[in-house]
Amino acid sequence: MLNCLVHLNLASKLALYFDVIYVPRTVQIEFNRKHRSRYRLNKLFEAGVFQKCMYKDETNFRLLTAELDAGEAEGLVQAQERGAEFFLVDERKARQIGARQGLTLYGTMRLLARFCLEGYAEDIWVLVRRLRRERGFRVGDEVVRKAIASAEMPIGRFSDRQESP
Repeated sequence: MLNCLVHLNLASKLALYFDVIYVPRTVQIEFNRKHRSRYRLNKLFEAGVFQKCMYKDETNFRLLTAELDAGEAEGLVQAQERGAEFFLVDERKARQIGARQGLTLYGTMRLLARFCLEGYAEDIWVLVRRLRRERGFRVGDEVVRKAIASAEMPIGRFSDRQESP
């Protein structure tokens, strides 16, 4: 998720909806290793809204990595440890676990739809095509349509707690 928002130069817009965005160490390492735009992530950290999250309960992390990638597992453990209300994630299994933990979930499409609605981004279909072409992003058109339909619902600190695509 973060790599898509950074790629589209929209990650900084998360500050409109969330007071702080914690980035798990595993995600930081993966991002810095795989993405040419790592300097953009560092700028987000410097701006202060994004914070490096370095600690996690190793036992819970190991249990979750049996089902999830390390980044999602670490994020869920840290969300639980910090008493987070929101969790930004696309991966289906991580969303299911996050919902069981009582987290309000937001995926890339839901965030993009809201950015577009508020005029911070161009047409969502243009963004989706770009992500598919440039990042190999996989998302079904039905998920995009659901995100567009739910775009009117506020996000983050302005929302009621509920799951969004």
